[in-house]
Amino acid sequence: MKYNEEVIDGYEVCYSSDWIFNLEKKIHFEWYYHQANLVYGNCTRDQNILEIGIGTGLLSDLLKKRGWNILTIDIDKEKKPDFCANALDFNYEKHSIDVVLAFEIFEHIPFTTFQKVLKKLSAHGVKKVFFSLPYNEKKLFELSIKIPRINRLNFQISIPVGKINTRAHFWELAKKSKLFEDSKRLVDYKALEKEFFANGYILKKTDKVDYIQYFSASIA
Repeated sequence: MKYNEEVIDGYEVCYSSDWIFNLEKKIHFEWYYHQANLVYGNCTRDQNILEIGIGTGLLSDLLKKRGWNILTIDIDKEKKPDFCANALDFNYEKHSIDVVLAFEIFEHIPFTTFQKVLKKLSAHGVKKVFFSLPYNEKKLFELSIKIPRINRLNFQISIPVGKINTRAHFWELAKKSKLFEDSKRLVDYKALEKEFFANGYILKKTDKVDYIQYFSASIA
């Protein structure tokens, strides 16, 4: 995959648009469903919603066609967002943003930069943040069973990886926080919860789909 690079907050961030032209795996569409479901279950159409990181545009296109008031930002102009900008420099207050969506986005910036973004969201009056992060784990075994009149039962066995293997990731979720020499790190839930609480948000876990954990955060 070909990467573009850009310096943000003193760090070299890399990104790519190559993948958006390929048909994604089936699990990706399940992720899209959970993203849309968070909006439908927790937001209203009169709220101003901003998606950070447009990806394929599937989520924002779906919501726009169904009457949701949503804008997008991305540092990659090839993805054709409404605003070509980064999450740290964007003026959320100017656009009266009520809700921010950031699915599999925050891990692409250093944790210290994420802390600054979170502080800015709070200062600019963003009331709700819905996002997802990858767990730092490797799947060893998975089983799915469909029982009549009962929801599908999914079983999965995973083990921790213990390091960041994805080039574009600066941090991922883990059971225990750990800082590496290259400023990459593992972050546990309690540490993440503390960051949100410090900025006036109550953080809650929602669904975990495969290795992706979904969260909701609301101003207390």
